[in-house]
Amino acid sequence: MLKQQKLGFGSVVAAIVLAIIFCPIANVGAEDLSAFPSKPISLIVPWPPGGGADLSCRKISELASKVLKQQILILNKAGGAGVIGTAALANAQPDGYTIGLLTSTTMVVTPHMRKVPFDSTKDFTYIMQIAEMTMPFCVRQEARWKTLKEYIEDARKNPGKLTYSTAGPLSVANMFMEQIAAEAGVKITHIPVQGDSELVPQLLGGHFDGGVSNALTSHLASGKLRALAMAGDSRIREYPDVPTFSELGYKAKMNNFFGLGAPKNVDPVIINKLQDAFKKAWDDPSFKKFEPTVGHTPVFRDSQAFTQLALKEFEEKGRVLKAFGAVK
Repeated sequence: MLKQQKLGFGSVVAAIVLAIIFCPIANVGAEDLSAFPSKPISLIVPWPPGGGADLSCRKISELASKVLKQQILILNKAGGAGVIGTAALANAQPDGYTIGLLTSTTMVVTPHMRKVPFDSTKDFTYIMQIAEMTMPFCVRQEARWKTLKEYIEDARKNPGKLTYSTAGPLSVANMFMEQIAAEAGVKITHIPVQGDSELVPQLLGGHFDGGVSNALTSHLASGKLRALAMAGDSRIREYPDVPTFSELGYKAKMNNFFGLGAPKNVDPVIINKLQDAFKKAWDDPSFKKFEPTVGHTPVFRDSQAFTQLALKEFEEKGRVLKAFGAVK
């Protein structure tokens, strides 16, 4: 009788072990999607704190956290012209608790210029576009150039002596200005820095002659900087007298998108929840008012439309860079 009882107990244990072995691993500890998010969310910004992209992410995250009823933590992972932070996002757990900032620089330009540890066409889920960045090309107010034409003519007379800076090497702004210089037939020396938080004070301090960044927009009103042209499809409403490069006869284009993404394979239910929350934050009047102060034009595209834009830009920019001789 005792032996039978032991065999019975052993059979139960064996059954439990077999059940665990053959139970799908994905279901072990799986979160109820209806309860998402049940803990704070991390948002990776691949640039240093203090720049326009960082400030914009902080603003919209503050508003979205109220909708989600969970804190959204900003993680600045700068370096490599945005590559380090973007790679961290690609390698994060696809559970929706790590999202990040996706920009034209990291997703469209840099992958064509050098080897990166991610595939921008396959390794991400595009959640939504937030804005486009219209970047002014600025010089200090006391600079001798009053127009872009004067700056270009000076560069023509002094090849390589005039300088400009952007928030990083191989950035969208960097490649745009190289195209402008090529069109004009001049040589201008690029002095890259690590993010807008370095670019702004160094331009104001006279470390280089000009700078291209959306973060410079907020300094135009102070009178410390003068914008010679806008790198974008349209003039900035707050500075209607500053022409675009296109209006001045240049063919180079810069579609500088700014949006949120996640690693690939995040459940669509979670992506929809994140998109809905951040769209409500995007619709908030305080966000719409804030964006122009950091040089952003609010532009919304949902997950599908944002994906299509990013893939189209990747293909088209690749052709442009190849024709320009910039693809390695």
